[in-house]
Amino acid sequence: MFRRDILSWWLRPTFLRAWGHRQDTLFAGPWVGEFGWELMNWQGFVRKLSRGYSRTLVCCPEGHEALYADFATEIHPHNLKGIAECNVMRGVRNPEEWDRIRALIPERCDHLKPLGYQPFSRQEFIRFGTRQPESSVDVLFHPRGRSFGTDRNWSPENWSALLEKLHASGYRAGCIGLRDATLSVPGEFLDLRDKPLSATLDIIASSRLVVGPSSGPMHLASLCNTPHVVWTDTVKYARGRTNRDKYEAWWNPLGTSVCVLDEYGFSPPPDIVFKQIIGLLKHPDV
Repeated sequence: MFRRDILSWWLRPTFLRAWGHRQDTLFAGPWVGEFGWELMNWQGFVRKLSRGYSRTLVCCPEGHEALYADFATEIHPHNLKGIAECNVMRGVRNPEEWDRIRALIPERCDHLKPLGYQPFSRQEFIRFGTRQPESSVDVLFHPRGRSFGTDRNWSPENWSALLEKLHASGYRAGCIGLRDATLSVPGEFLDLRDKPLSATLDIIASSRLVVGPSSGPMHLASLCNTPHVVWTDTVKYARGRTNRDKYEAWWNPLGTSVCVLDEYGFSPPPDIVFKQIIGLLKHPDV
């Protein structure tokens, strides 16, 4: 189903049902929802489904190609613009991009459109990223600075205070994210922002610990099997799940070590965050 103001698919296609017939080619996408939902409810689902096809064509947001590189026959990036919510996009501003995408879909194929929640049993996850000693830091932080949901952005002063404590304790810090979506933080750290996703995955996989408010990079840490400290609220989101539920179990398919701080919402004191970081860093497996 497509309208000029919304991309939304809800019905399970017949080829996914027990009595359904499958073609030789799978066209998956375009994925139009949130990054976290793409990571935990889509890319793993498409990967497992691809095992039953001769060819798998994936249409994903520009820059996300690394999520599908291990199994996709072809990857077609798109630039659909709108407001992503779970597995849908609202307020589509460039419907002509959808016209371009439709021309890529083969006549004889199974077209898998974005679905919602998928249990782990329907998905196949891999551990992303390759450990590289030259990219290794003790603490990798993501200073979220998006204009959307500014209440989730920790202040530069808080980040600076945390970095000072880490530096005084002899820990090496690094920063990831996009410059136009992260805060300018004073302090001593290795600036690793604006890297391609494939490089960022290697950086996360090479680090001992990732720190930040609930965001896409924190879910990436889970799929790189890198321990992380994340702070969030206690609100129940999609399917009645809190972010604690997501990080600890519901969206943690690899069983990655995580410390969730939700007592203080998105404004925990730097001292509390530092204490949790030290606790994880002193664990023998971190």
